[in-house]
Amino acid sequence: MIKIKLEKNKSGKIIFKLKVAEIDRNNILLKRALMEGKVIKGNTRFNYEVPLRFFIPICNNVDKTKFNLDNKSLLSYLEFSDYYDENYYTEIEATPKYMKKWREEGCPDIYRITIDKETYDIKKEVAFKKPTISFGKFKL
Repeated sequence: MIKIKLEKNKSGKIIFKLKVAEIDRNNILLKRALMEGKVIKGNTRFNYEVPLRFFIPICNNVDKTKFNLDNKSLLSYLEFSDYYDENYYTEIEATPKYMKKWREEGCPDIYRITIDKETYDIKKEVAFKKPTISFGKFKL
């Protein structure tokens, strides 16, 4: 059984927590996520804190019968990445600070990631598109 929780910490970052049973640790995708994550000590509810970029691959590739979402988990967030997909920027809502970072990174598309609480399906849709500038017949 894999238990998942998305929560916001005191500084406003979204944290992805996992509790993985011993049987499920042999999954190659989970092994990679757990290697890059860190162990949470003293917390019996969740074992690992994993980078948020593993959230969608884990949810899409793990069997839905082995999957459990925490009751207090966040159900949606905003995400965009830089041109080379090195840095991912996430936030629960579009704040002025987040939009300033978006402009500094060249205005890539911002996606809203939403998870359905009953079926655990993930929906990724464009929330903000990259603006286009047109001069008559020409578009930039």
